[in-house]
Amino acid sequence: MKTLRLTRDHRLLIFSMVISAAFLAVLSKNSPLYPMNDWVDVHCFFTLGRGILDGQVPYLDLYEQKGPVLYFLYALAALISRDTFWGVFTLEAVTFGLFLYFSGKLAQLYLGECKVVYWIVALLAALLPITKAFCHGGSVEELCLFMLVYGLYSTARASMEKRTLTFREAFINGAFAAMTLWIKFTITGFYIGLALYVLISYLLPKPQWKQLGITIGGFLAGVAAVSALVFAYFLWHGAADDLMTVYFYNNLFLYPVEIDTSETSRLAMFREILKEVTEKNTKVSTLVGVGCLGLLADIRKNWRILLAAGLSLVGLYVGTYWGMRPYSYYAMIFGAFAVYGPIAAVRLLRLLRLDRLLQPLRSFRWLQNLAIVTVVILLFGYSYTHSLNTYLLSYEKEDLPQYKFAQIINTVEDPKILNYGFLDAGFYYTTQTQPNCRFFCNFNVNAPDMWSSQRELIESGGVDFIITRRYTMESYSPDASAYTLVSTATMYFEGVDFVYYLYQKK
Repeated sequence: MKTLRLTRDHRLLIFSMVISAAFLAVLSKNSPLYPMNDWVDVHCFFTLGRGILDGQVPYLDLYEQKGPVLYFLYALAALISRDTFWGVFTLEAVTFGLFLYFSGKLAQLYLGECKVVYWIVALLAALLPITKAFCHGGSVEELCLFMLVYGLYSTARASMEKRTLTFREAFINGAFAAMTLWIKFTITGFYIGLALYVLISYLLPKPQWKQLGITIGGFLAGVAAVSALVFAYFLWHGAADDLMTVYFYNNLFLYPVEIDTSETSRLAMFREILKEVTEKNTKVSTLVGVGCLGLLADIRKNWRILLAAGLSLVGLYVGTYWGMRPYSYYAMIFGAFAVYGPIAAVRLLRLLRLDRLLQPLRSFRWLQNLAIVTVVILLFGYSYTHSLNTYLLSYEKEDLPQYKFAQIINTVEDPKILNYGFLDAGFYYTTQTQPNCRFFCNFNVNAPDMWSSQRELIESGGVDFIITRRYTMESYSPDASAYTLVSTATMYFEGVDFVYYLYQKK
């Protein structure tokens, strides 16, 4: 009988997954240790995911701004558990674990098979979730990180091995590009940069037409495989027009901030956003900045790797901030480049021969493992004390407005509720109800009929309960005389003590 032996690759993967789950268990609000994730974005996604399981079609039956693949992922999370965040936490831990794994693989290309790679993985697991960009956990950008790092890893590996991308590598990159396209299309700026790198590196100094054809064919095959499944779903449900209108047209023309579109103005805005993003996310920006310096220092030996990373970084930045909305969580996607920082630092230590200080560890494996455990414990303590989320660990479910209102709402049989005037804050989740209105909350987009359809629903008494935040119903235009205020609650969220109001139909 053969004994199962773990390869170095398997050990790195297991370590990445365990570290991911361990750190996110304390740093992400999706963790079972938290009463719930109170972030509005995650609840929008989760409401869509549960809706898909109930037969509701995104965009047609439930309006939301992100891409359909995101809702399919949250439907998988709801399949695991729709009345807890166990499924969402599993989704987050796995995708973040894959990000750590591919970051470790990328580090191995530069540093070789050494224990310091595990330190780097632990460092990324500790630093990224305590940045402002991490927000509350479960963002689109966080879930997409591993796909982008795979693109950086596969191109760097091919360059170091002095070859072109294989059909399999190109196919996987194409599938990941399609997934980002159908999750949040601004992220595909990364793959536009990567495509430019492929064209340049395959055509200079000597054209490699056959290899270019194989790479393009594999990439397009990956894009087609994912996109075909997306279109098949919406064509089957007769909602292809809704998909194109809501996801592309509305996001492109109704969502971006209106500015002076002259070249000078837009460039100035890009510079201002870059300054703001770097100042608010110093940990990520420092790692990326140091990594860029490391790549520049290596330009003679690995100019192709610098070109791939540089073009994809610029493409990602332009795509992310083209709409001129510098939301803090947008910057999380640049964590894909964070691994270059520790790589550059370790290579500098080796260049200065300071790594000789760790020479005693190389003679004793148990000392190496002990060093890794020590580093993980220290990083764990640091991240816990510097996290922006851990304050919520001291709350019980009963302390949250979502659960307080749910006790009242669920006294009515099969209640219908409307989250009015703000993004989905989790009231559908705590009451385990699904919206009976396409616009089940209010979004940061001038969508046609959003306010009018909700107003008609309220004036016709189409819901049993209405929840508002910060403002009472008297502050809005609908005639809500059929409803009476039955409860209020206050909760801290993103630096503000919000007051929530619950109205019940008379």
